[in-house]
Amino acid sequence: MDQKTCPSVADICEAIGRPVIASAVGVGLTAVSNAAVENRFPARWFFIIRSLCKEQGLDCPESLFSFAGIAKTSEGAA
Repeated sequence: MDQKTCPSVADICEAIGRPVIASAVGVGLTAVSNAAVENRFPARWFFIIRSLCKEQGLDCPESLFSFAGIAKTSEGAA
């Protein structure tokens, strides 16, 4: 993986290992494989994946997670 490019979910899965990720987040291998195919980790996995990446010295961009966006409307503003 080139240090100048953003890693993909598949890159992270390959570097850490899908069984390690599956065990850490409490899901099956299929869920990890689905995330790799979609290039998006579920948001609830963020802290665990970030920790696993840190242990391996890997970047863990927030953009690889399915965080909900913030609406940019004035509705509901006080």
